[in-house]
Amino acid sequence: MIDNRNEWLAARAYSLWEQAGRPFGQDEIHWQQAVLERDLLEKTRASADGREVVDRVRRSPQSIEESRSILVVEDEATLRYNIVDFLDQAGYRTLEAANADEAMVLLKRNLVHAVYTDIDMPGSMDGLGLVAQVRTLWPSTKVIVTSGLVKLSHRDVEAGVTFVSKPTSGLELLKLMA
Repeated sequence: MIDNRNEWLAARAYSLWEQAGRPFGQDEIHWQQAVLERDLLEKTRASADGREVVDRVRRSPQSIEESRSILVVEDEATLRYNIVDFLDQAGYRTLEAANADEAMVLLKRNLVHAVYTDIDMPGSMDGLGLVAQVRTLWPSTKVIVTSGLVKLSHRDVEAGVTFVSKPTSGLELLKLMA
């Protein structure tokens, strides 16, 4: 992580702006998201590779069946780590996958209450393919779909599936999980 806070914020805000398709007039939104992410990183003293999240999950005596669990499926490692860490801090039990194939393995082995997935991912299926599998095999699992490239309307998603645009703020994500 860049030690200089302002340099880190500028780089992250620019990255978020690019991921959103470089929209005109939305710099403040991306800057606020970057500030929230940096504050959380500083508060948790998180590392760039997310090693402490993995270690914390391994040390946790609580089984996944005892709490509300969320599977975060995102191919961008830094973004995935930020979401997982934020949800961990909010008290959720999180699992993470870099693509839909990894997600399917985790879904088959764990009780998952909600899935938060990106649409555009590498692998044998994208996020929408994963959504179709989840809706078929685990219909009671809540699904939140996100993308910075694709925009879906309410008509495009079925019951039990919610769409949010990237970047998703932590507060918005918590509202969706509640």
